[in-house]
Amino acid sequence: MNWVWRSIKGILITAVLFFFLFPVYWLVTTAFKKSEAWFSWPPSLVVFQPTWENFLGSEGEFFGSTTTAIATITPYLRNSIAVALCVALFSTVIAACASYAISRFRVGGMGFVSWIISIRMLPPIASALPLYVVFSRLRLVNTWWALIAAHLVFTIPFSVWILLTFFNEIPRELDEAAYVDGANTWQTFRRVVLPLSVPGLAAVATLAFIQSWGEFLMALVLTTGKEAQTLPIYLGRFITGWRIAWGPLAAAGLVTMIPVILFSLLMQRYLLRGLTFGAVKG
Repeated sequence: MNWVWRSIKGILITAVLFFFLFPVYWLVTTAFKKSEAWFSWPPSLVVFQPTWENFLGSEGEFFGSTTTAIATITPYLRNSIAVALCVALFSTVIAACASYAISRFRVGGMGFVSWIISIRMLPPIASALPLYVVFSRLRLVNTWWALIAAHLVFTIPFSVWILLTFFNEIPRELDEAAYVDGANTWQTFRRVVLPLSVPGLAAVATLAFIQSWGEFLMALVLTTGKEAQTLPIYLGRFITGWRIAWGPLAAAGLVTMIPVILFSLLMQRYLLRGLTFGAVKG
């Protein structure tokens, strides 16, 4: 009977993997298909003639200026990388300081934590207009700083929630031992608590990076040109009222996936430990 259960388990795992990974496979294959193969029936799942025209354009220049390629993607890619990295860094630093203060010194009380988490319940569309008015008065519309600040509004509460649970699991006796050895609060936080919190910090940075990378609404409202617009806004250009350029859209989507995959792989060794730490107490 064991082989029956193993077979059933294998079939279920295969079905789940197929459900989640087939859209990625379809994206990759569409990026290398010619335009006449986008709507072919039956669809070409495996056998098709690959092409680079969705990447190169009609004039053959990589990341060129033609409308048939993933044209002018470089400024948007640069904006996305800069904004997402800054959001990941600032969110991690601010959340670490706030979580340590709440965990060790009960700053604001536990009701303060509930208030922080409640910000996650706010629909982004409800804050889009007020944020636009604020940044417009500060003359920050269409800048990286407007996007970074807007994204931090939504990433910091979640980051604080994760790191607070993480810091609560670190024994307070370590802090007290550091105080006995002559360390002050900042030295204890920097030299004792933070090194033990690397998995949690990596998890928070990864989640903040991913959330900022894929954010669309704030980027649409707070940016007006390629000086600050990110990749989600750029991808929307391939969807018009009369046509969807599936090939260039898939090619640009493939390029969009690469930095997130690389960043996640870089943090992979810490990510699982950071997400599961504190889930079980023994």
